[in-house]
Parts: sequence; C-alpha cells; structure tokens
Amino acid sequence: MRHACDRSRRLVVAGFMSLLATAGSPAGALGRSIGVEGGGAAELMSARSDDGSSKVKVLEFPDLVDATRGRPAAGAPARSRGLLRRREEPSPAGRKVPLKVHVPAGKGPFPVIVLSHGAGGDWDTHFAQAQDLASHGYVVLCLEHVGSNRERLTQGGRAMQNLDAMIRDADEVMARPKDVSFAIDRASEWNRSNEALRGMLDLDRVGVMGHSFGAFTTMVVCGMRPALDWLVPEVAPGKGLGPSQRDPRVRCGVALSPQGVGEPFFIAGSFGSLDVPLLGISGTKDDQQAGQPAANRKEAFALWPKGGHAFVWLANAKHLDFTDSTGAQRRELPSRTRDDVQPVTRAATLAFFDAHLKGDAAAAKRLTAEGLKPHLRGSIDAVDVLSK
Repeated sequence: MRHACDRSRRLVVAGFMSLLATAGSPAGALGRSIGVEGGGAAELMSARSDDGSSKVKVLEFPDLVDATRGRPAAGAPARSRGLLRRREEPSPAGRKVPLKVHVPAGKGPFPVIVLSHGAGGDWDTHFAQAQDLASHGYVVLCLEHVGSNRERLTQGGRAMQNLDAMIRDADEVMARPKDVSFAIDRASEWNRSNEALRGMLDLDRVGVMGHSFGAFTTMVVCGMRPALDWLVPEVAPGKGLGPSQRDPRVRCGVALSPQGVGEPFFIAGSFGSLDVPLLGISGTKDDQQAGQPAANRKEAFALWPKGGHAFVWLANAKHLDFTDSTGAQRRELPSRTRDDVQPVTRAATLAFFDAHLKGDAAAAKRLTAEGLKPHLRGSIDAVDVLSK
C-alpha cells in the first residue's frame, strides 16, 4: 500500500510540473481596474454563478504582510527541513499573506469563509468552489500560504523533495493557522474602512475550509492540536501535542481530505480538543500521506468528540477531486473523476455552512445520505454520511 501511495504522489507531482510549463499567467496578471486600500488590492472581474443568477466580484490583495511575524533574511542558509530559500526574496519584517476575496452581489453583511489550499497550491486552487460559495451569499477569503505554495513546491526543480519537506517544516506547519487568523484580522479592518468591502462582512459568522494541508490548517484552527513528532527542526519537547492554535472567532469548518492518525500531522490525542462543528469529506481512493490508506481518514472520525460534526464518504473519490480551479487563469491538475465529485462536495459544503453560519434548519436534512444522493454521478455512485 505504501508503494502504491508513493507512486500516486510521484504521478501527481510529475503532472503538476508538466502543467507549470503550459499554464497561463497568474491571476494577478488579469489586469487591475481600480486601486483599493490594503496591500495593493485590485478589483479583477465580475463572474456569474453556474445558473447565471448572481454576480461575484473578485478582489486581489497580493502584498499583505503580517508584520507581527519575522522571516529569515534573503540568502539565509536553508534549515535542515530541506526547503530552498529564494535568493531574490526580499526580507521585510513579517510574513507575506496574499488574499483573493470573492464577494457576493447585494448589500450584505455576509458570513465569511477563509479558504486554505493544500501543499503546492495557491489562492486559485479552489477558485470555482469559492465562486460557488460566494454565489450563495458568502464572502470567501482565499489564502495563499507562501511557505507551501506552488512556487515553493517547484524551487530547484525538486518538487517531490520540497513536498515532503514543506509538510514537515516546523515553521510552515505552525504558520498556516496564523495565516487564517491574520485573514480574519484583515477582514475586520476592511469591514470598517475599505471602500469596496465596508459593511459587507459579518465577522460574527466565520467559517474556515481547506484541502489536504489546508484541511490540517482548518482542523487546527477549529481546535485540534498538531503532533510534534515529525516536525523539522524539532519543536520542544519533540513529541506529543503542539500548542493550541484555535481561533475563537471561527464557528465551524470544512476539511476536504482530513488527516487521520499518523505521519506527518496528527496523533491519536490530537482530535479530542476539537470544539466547533467540523465537516470532513473524503473518499475511498483518497490515500493519505506516509502510505496510509484512504480509510485512515474515515476511521479517525471515531476520535472526534461529539459536537455537531459530520463526515461524508464518497465511493471512488480521489485526492485531487476535492479541488477545482475552473475559471482561474492557471490550470489545475487533471482528474477524470473531479467533475463527478464536485457536485456532491459542493452540496455537502453548502449545507453544512448554511446550517452553522446561517441557521438554516432545513440544511441538516440536505446533509444526509438521502439528501446527497441526487448529487451523485458517474463513478461516484455511493455516499455514506456519519454524524456525532
């Protein structure tokens, strides 16, 4: 099983590298029509939902910096975790945290969702999913985690080594949840003072969502605690549970491809501190890191404490099926089953957020096996929903 998982990972990385050679320009190259306060923001486009019923405005904030966090100087030697430093990288105080914001039509205020990409992704990895949520009345803040984005993945032409290093990188593992908190801080500021966003965001109704490494980020922000066992360099005491990075402003979360017990993220004791409702979504072909089978993700649900949680398990769904960058300039890695997985994933995600951020009593009925069956198609021919 481990060899099969490793082979799958190599194929994903190889495909990713191939796509980079043919990808279009980054989303930031679409052209900026207005300048707005806050880290070089710009309005990029207006887009419609699939049924054409709702316009969605997209704003970029590419130059935001969290000045409360330090960063090594340019040219500093690489640490033992193995990630290369970009020699041309400037070294202002703090960590860069780019954000792309998808804003619904209407007056608001709207609930807010912070979206965290997986290792090697960027702020457009979930572009289509962000558009879908925005078309249903959510402001979606798409993060780019600069220590684990596609630029970091491809440094030095050694993507597999970089992938392994970044998910064990102590700095990045601890920094990602802080990126989420920074995004909420900025949203609060924009809600008061930004011309395009003033009064549009309801910061009393905040959720977080992520895939893979982003699922880990989501789970930690919702209260789970990371394992220290595999971090490089070592974080004292070197084993056991790391510190809590729970953000009390987050009311619920959605973890796509949530991790189970095992290298490199969680141990059995990590899950008990979860203290807000969390939805996990995975599938029978969604293998985990370090040779763990897909079922490891589902089995860990038994370790989640009771508290309004749910877990959607899809027949034949693969890891990359839970991302969708359709509509963005950069192409996504191909998957034959993505188009089959996305409808049921979006339906479950929307039902969960509607229940916990909008108080929609009917949404709970949609988040059941019977409620999700109308969204099954193609090879995704069965769904199981656990709850506790």
